[in-house]
Order: sequence, then structure tokens, then C-alpha cells
Amino acid sequence: MKIDSTLRKRMCLVIFAFLGVAACNFAQSLPRELQDEQVLHWDRVLKAYDTYVDYPSPDNAKALLAALPADSINKESGDGNAALKHMFSSDNYPILLEEAWCADRVAIEILFRLLNICDGLYTENVETTLGWVVRDQPLLFLEMLLAYKDTYHVRMAQEYPVSFIGIGHNLHPKAAIYILEKRIEALETVKDPKYAEIKEACIKQLRRAIDVEREIL
Repeated sequence: MKIDSTLRKRMCLVIFAFLGVAACNFAQSLPRELQDEQVLHWDRVLKAYDTYVDYPSPDNAKALLAALPADSINKESGDGNAALKHMFSSDNYPILLEEAWCADRVAIEILFRLLNICDGLYTENVETTLGWVVRDQPLLFLEMLLAYKDTYHVRMAQEYPVSFIGIGHNLHPKAAIYILEKRIEALETVKDPKYAEIKEACIKQLRRAIDVEREIL
């Protein structure tokens, strides 16, 4: 009986080990966004966002960043449409916009995370803001882009948030070309080799955007 009991325990250990390896291999074969459940709690985001726009301190910025998903989501709770409408209202979004424009690192990272949960006009608002950051703080932009280049929005868009110039330029292609060229000039000031590859990719994308504008002339 003692031998049988010991053998039984060893067999159980072998089976458990095999199942553990199999489960691990199966998880690795899943798409990235399905390996971990990414739940977006809109109420939690709104609470952190309202606290931040009431007082955009470093601590409140970090709390908002923590409430936002770092990549794609596969579940959400709450009313996303109402939340985005509130967040991007003229009473609220300008607070985040100004902090990003003033080179606050966490505010810019918040913008990159918002891209994963926005669509339509809200996405355009974020990309317009990031376009200003490109021209004013190119090194900080590249730093954030390098960290978020493989996230959901970039994968879906198949391009970087570097060349969108926002509403108001549709009838002014010369102005659009000027703005895009200024972004290239700004990026070219970044000499750190760490960002060389992604910088060149951004510049190529900007030049393609310029070619599109020139076709309109």
C-alpha cells in the first residue's frame, strides 16, 4: 500500500506539471489581447478624470493614468459614450490639453492611453494634441511613442499619431504642408540614437502626408 500511495502521488505530480505546461503554451498561442482580461471601468476612469481636471497635480495625473488601460480591452462596464462626451467637453479636455502642451510627461502618456479607448472625433482630438507635442517636445513625444508603438490603436491604425493636423486645415493645403514640415524639423533635432529608427519612421510618414497635400494643390 505504501508503494502504491507513493507512486500515485508521483503520477499526480507529473500530470499536474504536464497540464501546467500545456496551459501555458495555449495562453501563449492566443492573441495578445486575449491572454489577459483587460476590463475598462468607465466609472473609475471618470472619477479619476474629474479629480484630475479639478486639480491636475502629479499625483492626480498618476491616478488617472493608472485608471486607463495600457493597451486593448476586451470588456467594459459603464456608459462609454457618455464618459467620452464628458471627458472631451470644452469644460474638461482643455485642462489635459494644456498640461500636455506644457510638456507634462504623464499627461502625454495619458493621451497615448486614451487612444486605445477613443474613436471618431475623440481620436482626432487626441491626435491633434499629440501633433502639437511633436512640434514642441519632439524628444518627449518619441519617448512616449517608443513605449506605446505596439499598442492597440497603433496596430489598428497601422501608422503613428504624428501626421494628423486637425480640423481647420482641409481648405488650406499650403498651411498643412508648412505644419508637417515644421514637425519634421522638430524631430530632426532629436539626436539620441535610441530613437533613430522610430524617428525616421515618423519622418517618412510625415513626408507621405506632405505628398498627399501637394496633390491637392
